[in-house]
Amino acid sequence: MYRSPRPEFSPPMLRFFLRARAFAAGESAGIFYESVRRMAGLDRATFKCALRGTLRKAGPRAALWAVLGHFPADHGITLTDDGGQEP
Repeated sequence: MYRSPRPEFSPPMLRFFLRARAFAAGESAGIFYESVRRMAGLDRATFKCALRGTLRKAGPRAALWAVLGHFPADHGITLTDDGGQEP
């Protein structure tokens, strides 16, 4: 039986998803970023770290993934504060 690999919830992957969603938003990318930041309850500095792919803290990363509609816990994954994840 084929078993698909576990999804990756790393800081660079979060960056990729944020930028892809902003690209899909088109001209309103700035509005998209601001709404995602507010829904996740993050300050601007923390959100900028996410956009650079350097956000390592698990709490803010989990909040952003949740706003994007992806939940690490649904795949049995726990985010760690070093930017990694544990099965």
